[in-house]
Amino acid sequence: MRVGIIAETLLERLALALGKIPEPIVEVFPPLVLARSIMAGAQLGVFDALTPGPLTLAALAEACHTEPRATAALLATLASADYVAETHGVWRLGPKAQRWLRAGSPADLSAYIRYNYLQWDWLGDLERFIQTGQPLAFHERLSEADWRQYEQGMAVIARLVLPEVVWRVAVPPTATTLLDIGGGHGLAAARFCLRHPQLRATVLDLPAALEAAPPLPADLAAVGERVTRQPGDALTADLGDAAWDVIYMANLLHHFDAPAIEALAARISIALRPGGLWVIQDGVREQRRRSDRMSAAIGDLYFALTSASGFWTFAEMADWQAQAGLTPRRPIRLLTAPGQGLQIGVKPRGAVDGQPAAAAISAASDAPVLATGARQ
Repeated sequence: MRVGIIAETLLERLALALGKIPEPIVEVFPPLVLARSIMAGAQLGVFDALTPGPLTLAALAEACHTEPRATAALLATLASADYVAETHGVWRLGPKAQRWLRAGSPADLSAYIRYNYLQWDWLGDLERFIQTGQPLAFHERLSEADWRQYEQGMAVIARLVLPEVVWRVAVPPTATTLLDIGGGHGLAAARFCLRHPQLRATVLDLPAALEAAPPLPADLAAVGERVTRQPGDALTADLGDAAWDVIYMANLLHHFDAPAIEALAARISIALRPGGLWVIQDGVREQRRRSDRMSAAIGDLYFALTSASGFWTFAEMADWQAQAGLTPRRPIRLLTAPGQGLQIGVKPRGAVDGQPAAAAISAASDAPVLATGARQ
């Protein structure tokens, strides 16, 4: 997926090809205003107010407690991108908002759009980061309100991709325990439990994250009793010894540097039972398709700014798994999350204290994918 100028006429394509379009201006100013306008529409309740049905400008401004003339300017901007539409002075949700921002819809992304107010502020530190190399480490700065916004936004992202993840992770039929490290909202643990009735899951996350987590949606309420929450830091918490059949980590490695991940991998290997899985879901730095390189590069830069590292390659993830005594499987690229993938490592049967059993590795059905030289 790429973001850029789309020429809509022959003359525009010709002007673009001849270098007559000032691409830096077009790629900076309109997206900047449009992004903030979509955020404002969600924050001020424009999409929520239009969900029950069309409204006049005056009625919409009254419902949102906004000034009519300024509201009209916002609506015109949103209409240019098909988020709202107007007919004979009456405004309604446009196709994009009907699909993605309609209040009460299972596909509603409004919580993530509002979460972008935090990300907007964090990006204001980009130049300082480039000059110094010192990341924000934003988790240490979040207020209680920020944590709620953050967890709600993360739940939206998880909800979109989890159906594919749960389907593509082959949980052993004998597995009974799953540890979700860093999954404060609990959606992943609940989804795995829903698909595998024999599973019980524990969510390990920072206390502030667990306290701010939104309740599980109605379709997962029945499995909620099989999901417990345990406060703790992934880098220091006791993960146990041969306690888990599956350890799942989503969008967590990009917050840690290489030494921290190596130490975590060793602890995860000890915590897994023989035959157990370490499932890493994360953004991937290298992309084979040109169309995916922009999203990978943007994500890598963003998480380098906000955390301790940024995205890693599949090879680096597999190398950490192999060094910890696990057998890496072939990576899986996710269709519903462009730029993300799954790297799964299996603890060989007969392994002891996180060290591989040679016979078990040689008999493994999935060939190891090994690499050297993890990024420092």
